[in-house]
Amino acid sequence: MVVIELFATLRERYGKRVEVEAEDFEDAIRKASEVFGKSFYSEVFEEAGSVRDDRIVLINGRNVKDLEKMPKLKKEDKISIFPPIAGG
Repeated sequence: MVVIELFATLRERYGKRVEVEAEDFEDAIRKASEVFGKSFYSEVFEEAGSVRDDRIVLINGRNVKDLEKMPKLKKEDKISIFPPIAGG
C-alpha cells in the first residue's frame, strides 16, 4: 500500500493520511480522491494535469518537481503533500 500523508490546511480539510493501492502517482491521487472526495484531485493537479505550482509534493522525501519523470510506485512508498507555506 502507498501511504499519502497530508499536512497543515490539507490535513484539517481531508484528514491525516490514507493508504491506497496504486502503480503511479496520478493513480494514487485518483484513489485518494475516492476517499477524501472529488475536490482532493484539484488540490494536487492543475486542469492541464501537472502538479500545482503552489503545492509541495514529495515521494519518499524527494520533491516531484525535481524529478525528470514520475517514478512507478512501490509497496510502502510515501507521498507527502503540503499546501503553500506562509507566515512569519
